[in-house]
Amino acid sequence: MRNLFISCVLLMSILALSLNSCKKGSDGPAGPAGATGTTGPVGPAGSANVIYSPWVPTATWTASTTSTGTGKKTFYFDINDPKVTQDVIDKGVVLVYMKFIADPDGAGIAKLLPSIYYNLGGADMQYRFQYGLFLNIVRVICDVVPNGSPATTNMVRYVIIPGGVANTRTAATDYSKMSYEEVCRLYNIPN
Repeated sequence: MRNLFISCVLLMSILALSLNSCKKGSDGPAGPAGATGTTGPVGPAGSANVIYSPWVPTATWTASTTSTGTGKKTFYFDINDPKVTQDVIDKGVVLVYMKFIADPDGAGIAKLLPSIYYNLGGADMQYRFQYGLFLNIVRVICDVVPNGSPATTNMVRYVIIPGGVANTRTAATDYSKMSYEEVCRLYNIPN
């Protein structure tokens, strides 16, 4: 029995000595890559970083004191928006649409500016709409030829496409050849 006891003590001493002298070795080689998972469902169309305004009424025209000339009157109104940053002006795209309430082409039609509206469809009275951008401002401009003032019942909306966004959606998009509805579909903008 004594020999058995000595053998057990000796075996436990060897085992304790083995455990105390163990140290972590280097990692082994990586195993093979696992199988590719299934493709998830297609997500809903998004508008990325595209920003669009609500429809804004053209009720606040101001007569220009700097853009004057014979045979025309110039008016403008400003829409303040801090999202019209210098980066957007320098690298992005801003599309401005006007919804003409009584347009001969169709009441309520949305047209990309610049656009000319002919009063009652005749060429004797023209409203030449365009826009300009300042830091934090979209300025809508109307030259009335030969004279008069622009309607206060039309609506304006603008779409801001920050730099880089257009190129990720479609290469070299020419928005001037797209209808308002096509731009809305492209960027998932509600009409």
